[in-house]
Formats: sequence, structure tokens, C-alpha cells
Amino acid sequence: MKILQINKFWRVRGGSERYVFELSRLLEERGHETIPFAMRDPANEPSPYSSLFVSPVELSDPYRLGLTQRLGTAARILRSREAGRNMSVLADLTHPDVAHCHNIYHHLSPSILPPLQKRGIGIVMTLHDYKLMCPALRFYNGGGVCERCRPLHYGSCFSGKCVKGSRAASLLCAVEMFYHDATKAYTGRIDRFIAPSRFMADKLLERDVPPEKVVVIPNFIDTASWQPGEGERDYVLFAGRMSLEKGVETLIRAMAKLPDIPLKIAGTGMLEREYRTIAHELGACNIEFLGFRSEEEIRRLTQGARFTAVPSEWYENAPMTILESFACGTPVVGARIGGIPELVREGQTGMLFEPGDITGLRRVIESLWDRSGPCAQMGAAARQLAEDEYSPATHYDKILDVYQQVKRT
Repeated sequence: MKILQINKFWRVRGGSERYVFELSRLLEERGHETIPFAMRDPANEPSPYSSLFVSPVELSDPYRLGLTQRLGTAARILRSREAGRNMSVLADLTHPDVAHCHNIYHHLSPSILPPLQKRGIGIVMTLHDYKLMCPALRFYNGGGVCERCRPLHYGSCFSGKCVKGSRAASLLCAVEMFYHDATKAYTGRIDRFIAPSRFMADKLLERDVPPEKVVVIPNFIDTASWQPGEGERDYVLFAGRMSLEKGVETLIRAMAKLPDIPLKIAGTGMLEREYRTIAHELGACNIEFLGFRSEEEIRRLTQGARFTAVPSEWYENAPMTILESFACGTPVVGARIGGIPELVREGQTGMLFEPGDITGLRRVIESLWDRSGPCAQMGAAARQLAEDEYSPATHYDKILDVYQQVKRT
């Protein structure tokens, strides 16, 4: 089978791109051909089809652009003729059986969908975030979880400056959402939406996406690469982005009251300096900031942790950090929010607490730390769960079934 793998970036920038590349490798190992389509970028992974990738679009700092360029960028986000044209050429050149979309908004836009639909190519889309329901992607603003925007009503995004703290960027994303909703740019053309969590699927159904178009397929983890390690497990680990919605400050404040339990924080982000300052002011000498770490380093750190912490305060979809932890035989202390409770089974593969609850998190960590035997048992159960339900083979079977459902014969 020939499968288009469509994502705005063709290089690893985060979890969604890692998934795209891992899925492509999984499919190719089983005899399928994958054909990439993305935005041009000097840092992209090599591809024989890169000449058909679309020109880059500047979104990180639009104010560096002139007014004409900004208006052009806004128009392209709504509808990209270049993306539609290049997709037509690629489809005619390669004759794919299925198109698998990932993060295509903004840089590619749903303009790539009509050429695929016109040619009778089945289209599926994996939802790595909440962009089809929230202009700011996350159902989150500085004050916490936010669901004020509704279909065709996105004024709250503008008034709250939810996108990058900018009214202009928020207005653009609100207009984009309204236009794509009104024209059914996604829901009218995509045959199946793949939700990595039941929570994500329920949010789609709340927006009146037909149930027959929604299928839940959890992410997968390479259980051959991520395996339990040997040696002492003598610290708690947080691995992730230093941002408000990740609940890092809640974790720091909880751990500051547990001076005998070491915490290692691996990752970086805009709030790293602020979090270091908070830990210093609290006198939390048990907290070590490790900064950026490679995937191999994260793997070793996860293998050496007694358990990992996922204290998120937004609707996490299906965090890969949890699956990585499970594969390493490491249980997880996670916030009871979004898709996290679907992965962390209370008392079996980890423990849960209410998001933002410093006292509750402290109690759970202290309780689990003091019970090394049950903690090891949870780790073994987590590893078994990774092998049974989140392995590459299981994921492949489910993905292939969806491809067969939408493939035109």
C-alpha cells in the first residue's frame, strides 16, 4: 500500500513529528511505501519528493514582516493555492492509496484535501492536539483550562489574547477556525479522525463530528528500544517542556516539602529560569535541573527513576512520556486530567492526583516513595501493559484496519 504521510514539518520538533517518523518506519518495515508531504525547510529529513513541498511560512514572529507579507500569510492560512497545486502534482505522480494527515493547519492548510478527495484517495487524520476545536490548540489559557469558544463562536480567543498573548494572532486564528468550520474544510472531507485518547474522541463528538468518522487508536512505543534498566531507582523524574500548562511549578512546590526525595527535571522552556528561582527561594536542594537531554539520555533517566511525574494542568491527549515510562518499567504519578487517567491505572501502573493540588501531589509521591515493593510491582505491570496494548505490532494492526476502511478499491 502507498500512504501519503502529511505533516507541516518533516523533521523532529516534538512528539507529533516523532510519531510521524516512527509510524512511517513501522509501515515501511512491513512492506508499505510512505510518501512525505510537508513545508520546505533546510533542516528537513531528506526526501525524493522535497521539490513538491510548499514554501515556508513565517508564524513565529509575524511582526518582522511588512503589512503586505502579513496579509499574504493570513490569506494563505485560510487557503493555500500552492499547497493544493503541489498536492495535486504529488498525487498524480505517486498514486497513493491513502493520505494520512497529521498537523497540517496554518502552514499547509486544508487546501490539500480537495485534490485528494477529487482523486478518490481515502483521507485519515490523527489529532495530536485540539486545533479543530480550539484556536489556541490546548483548551488552556494563563488561568487554566478554557472551553469558552464554541463552533462558529471564537470571540473569546480574541478577547482573551489566547494565541501568543497577541490580539492580532488571536484574531487570525479565530477567523481561521470560523472559516474552516463554516466551509466544513476538515469534517466534510476527512474520512476518519484518529483520536489517540478516548478523551480526545469525546471532544470531537461534542463538536458534532459523526461518530462513524471517529476511531480511538492510542499512540505506541518501541518496546524493543525502551526497556527496563538495572540498578538503583533513587529519584523522581519529570521530563518535558517548561511551560505553565505542564504543572512544573506545582511539582516543585510539592517536592520542596519532601526534602529527602530527589527530583530530577529534564527539559527546558521559556519558564525554566523562573522555575529555578522558585526552587531556590523554597530552599529545595533536592531538586536538580538537568536542562535539555537527548532521547538516549531521557531513556537512561527514565530507567533509573523510581517513578516519573506528569503533573499537567491542561487536557493532555496521550503523553508519550507516560508510554516511555511504562516501557522502562517505571510507574507514573499523573494528574487526573485529559487522557492521562486512560493510561495511568490507579494502583496498578501508577497513582493519580487532582491537577494543581500541591498537597495531594505531595501525599501521593510520599506514599509511593515509601513503598518500594508495590512501586516495583506497578512498574512491572506498566511494562506488561506497554507490551500488550501499546506495542508497534498492536498499533500497526489498528492503523492498517483504518487504512483498509477508507481505501478506495
